[in-house]
Amino acid sequence: MAVVAIGNYYAEWEPVGVGSREKCGVGKIVLRSATHLSELYWLTNLGPDDFRILLKLLQTESPIYWDTEAGHLRTAHPQTVNAEPVGEQEGR
Repeated sequence: MAVVAIGNYYAEWEPVGVGSREKCGVGKIVLRSATHLSELYWLTNLGPDDFRILLKLLQTESPIYWDTEAGHLRTAHPQTVNAEPVGEQEGR
């Protein structure tokens, strides 16, 4: 398992056409490694709730890690005592 410390991120919300009832838009978050600036990890096609939750997590938690094998964020390095995945993976 490769775990990457996240240094910064870019978040973008793309609204769907005005008056569309099917979708209100989609979110995209790009995560950048803290040590290797060329390492980028993409979270795309996020619904409004997922986008809002992930953005709040990135703004308030530190440090944040990306688990490349599992494809999800972590609030602590998995080799530490208090390691836990975030989001839906918590119950698994």
